[in-house]
Amino acid sequence: MPSNPIRAPRGQAGFSMIEALVAILVLSFGLLALAGFQLRVLSDSVGASNQNIAAQLAGDMADRIRANPMSGAASASPYVADWAAADATEPTPSCAGAKASCTAAQLAAHDLWTWKHRVAVALPGGVADVQSKKAVGGLLFVHIAWDEPAAVNPIAPDSAWSCPTGKACQEAVVAVPQP
Repeated sequence: MPSNPIRAPRGQAGFSMIEALVAILVLSFGLLALAGFQLRVLSDSVGASNQNIAAQLAGDMADRIRANPMSGAASASPYVADWAAADATEPTPSCAGAKASCTAAQLAAHDLWTWKHRVAVALPGGVADVQSKKAVGGLLFVHIAWDEPAAVNPIAPDSAWSCPTGKACQEAVVAVPQP
């Protein structure tokens, strides 16, 4: 008996090749979307890391202020400083080390210099200031600003902070010990 092999109709030839090309096209769009998502997550991770570092640095300055009790109003505090970067040279006398002997004002100058250097090193484009407002007695406002990755849209800071243009800012409020 002769065998009859089953043959596919002529109109179906090459259809599986088109299906494979469409599947590859859909897969490539999915992979491109996944790569874009990965870049966004990486950028947001850098932004969150910068915010964490800024919070730690603001806490460091708050601890330095509270550890150096000054007499007088917060508005006259030697910790009040503008957005300018720290000088290249350390203030004299150096207040570093256990044997250092400094006045409260000299320690404040040393604390500000050390802290501003740490902000500049730890954050991209990092700058900092400490503000005092006469209407709010006994409080100092510590601000840290830095450059964020281009993909991140940081929340605009309060205009009263005088945050440098184009930077992300964070604020910490410090209650200054009063005599």
